[in-house]
Parts: sequence; C-alpha cells; structure tokens
Amino acid sequence: MQIKKENIKNILEDDLDSTVWRYLTFPKFISLLTYGSLWFPKLNILQDQFEGTLPTQTKKSMQQDNEKWEKIFSPETHWQIDEMVKRNVKDGRELTVVNCWFLSEEESAKMWNNYVKNNEGVAIKSTIRKLATYVYLEPEFSCIGKVKYINFESHEMSSYKAHQAQERAFLKSRNFSHEQEIRISTMNFKTPACVAMDGIPYTQEQVTGKNMNNFENAGLYIRAHIEKLIDTIVIAPQATEWFELLIKRIIGMSKLNIQIKRSELEIIKA
Repeated sequence: MQIKKENIKNILEDDLDSTVWRYLTFPKFISLLTYGSLWFPKLNILQDQFEGTLPTQTKKSMQQDNEKWEKIFSPETHWQIDEMVKRNVKDGRELTVVNCWFLSEEESAKMWNNYVKNNEGVAIKSTIRKLATYVYLEPEFSCIGKVKYINFESHEMSSYKAHQAQERAFLKSRNFSHEQEIRISTMNFKTPACVAMDGIPYTQEQVTGKNMNNFENAGLYIRAHIEKLIDTIVIAPQATEWFELLIKRIIGMSKLNIQIKRSELEIIKA
C-alpha cells in the first residue's frame, strides 16, 4: 500500500474493499483526466467551519495545561503561551490537505443533487484499498480513514491526539454525517508526485527546500494512477445521450480502459 497500514484510521481489514464514490461536475472530471491528479484542498477553505479544529472541552483542557508554563517563564512570554493552542489549530488547518469520498455500495440521489448540477457530471467508483494504493502520496505523513462525526461541544479527545492536525482532520460536525465520508489526508507540501495549478509537473527545484511550501495555493494536485484507481464511471441521472457519447469519446481518446455506465437512478418514463 502507498499509505502505511498504521495510518489507516477507523477501518478494518475487511472493509478495505468497500465501495467509495466521488461525484464530479463535468469540469472537475476533465481536470481529473487532464491533470492525472486528485485535488486536495486545505482544511481552512472547506465548507465546514469546524474542519481541523478542537472540541470545546479538549481545547479548554489544553489551555489549562499550558497555563502551568506561565509559572516558569517570565510574564513577557505569557501571551505566547496563551496563543499556543490557537496557533496549533491555525497552522494545522493551513498545513493539512484532504481528498474526500462517499462510502456506499449504492448510488446516492442526495450526493448527485449536492455535487452535480444540470445532469452534466459523473460519479467515479473505487474502493478504499485502491485509494490507499494508487494515489501517489508520501507514506510517512499520509492517512486514510472514516471520518468521525461528533458534537464539538461535548466530544473529548486525548491531549496527544489533540495536538496532531492529522487526528483533528478526521473529525467533523455531526451535521455532516449524511456524507459518510472516507478521507485521505496529507501534508500541504509540494512533492515530486504533485503537479502545479496549471497541471504541469513540478521540477525538482520547485519541490526542494523552502520551495516545497505551498502557502500561495488553496491546495495540491496529487497524481494518481487513474486507470487502476477508477472501477467505473457512472453518468448522471437523466443526462442526455449526447453527454453520454461525449464521456465515452473522452475516455476513448484518453486510452483508458474503464467501464462506463448510466446511473441506476434513471426515471423510466412511460
């Protein structure tokens, strides 16, 4: 596996072949094929304002622990101690990027409605195992797992886990529990497996030393073995025949041997 077994979270070995879906608009699908990469946005640009943050009680406990250091250091440094928890969260939301999939053996009408407009889009099917294998991540600091949906007011976590942005990246508000999310998480650093925002591979110089920092972009494009990653391409419900033929032509021109089929949620008209 590209991702180490110890970095697979909340998933049993028997679950690795479970089906996952990614619902894409037509432009995002073209981006996937053209760049040969998955888009990993930073936590701090995602819709959920709690992404990468701390549960309330855990945050209070960490702040209380840090206050003990004020007895040791001079008053001039106390403001830095008071800001440690806040800075930890802020940095983690900037330095962690994720790619999200929907866990289900069946299509979801709600996911189609949420992520594909005007019936012009597709869903790509894969498995958790393939995500862990065919996305070219740095195994030392990449994780994959099920998201835990929590009440941020009452949930508690250990101080050790709370200090790690990768652990916080797998917590979401229970308001989003319908997403049944499988998430890949990695660090927001440019690597040889990344491509630039225009889809051109980075040079070695661009991913070396201080140049590996990715502060200027909203996330990373990370390359994947598209043909091995995708099991099936499913065309949106009620898409026109023209759109179906276009998708088939694009896949043919891309020389990808991937099954294409129409949605099983088609409404059959008399």
